[in-house]
Amino acid sequence: MDYSTQSQPDFQTFVRDWMIRLELYLQLLLHHLQFLDQQDESKLQKLIRQVMTHYHEYFLAKAQVCRQNVFLVLSPPWFSSYERAFLWLGGFKPGLAIHVLKSCGVEFSPNQAERLERVISDTKNEEREITERLSSLEQQVVALPILALARMGGKEVNGMVNDADTVVDRLAEDMEVLVLCADYLREKTVARVVGILTTAQTVRFLAGLAQLQLRIRRWGQLRDAETNGHADLP
Repeated sequence: MDYSTQSQPDFQTFVRDWMIRLELYLQLLLHHLQFLDQQDESKLQKLIRQVMTHYHEYFLAKAQVCRQNVFLVLSPPWFSSYERAFLWLGGFKPGLAIHVLKSCGVEFSPNQAERLERVISDTKNEEREITERLSSLEQQVVALPILALARMGGKEVNGMVNDADTVVDRLAEDMEVLVLCADYLREKTVARVVGILTTAQTVRFLAGLAQLQLRIRRWGQLRDAETNGHADLP
């Protein structure tokens, strides 16, 4: 299978447009935060559903790219080098959502605090399990067929090239499973947090998530622009 640049242009355009829409949702969230006492509960819940759907659409589109070329997802060219420094299996660590929540200044009831502690514990355990599976898989990258292929300079010797292709394809399949597991945990963690919070708390939490993501993206674009000698961003 060719793992070069499959699906890159289409998804790169999708991410750019997705970020623009996220900025619009952030402005709506921030607007409602200024007038929480005057907001209609149903309107806030509708906005929350829209933002959650927006994130879900991202994961659906990303999963399609992952099935075609998981290596592209693991080192995504649609992100800046600064953004890529934060990635864990193609995205932010699920536990980052908890850190964002804690930085939002939200006060929790005893029941909420207890339920959040369970989410924190479960998320840490599942992150650890996925990381251990990743470490085990990374050790297979130095498998003999790949090393032998490198020594041969890509020439086929007794079917060794085919063997190496098989190893790479198997590695891609295993990595795809891990990325999808990581994305599922990312979505699940946010959904569990939202399920614990009140409507007003959720608006504040989702605004915090969007602010962090967009801030990191902006900083990354500025750094890349400076590195490439461009003062202006598109």
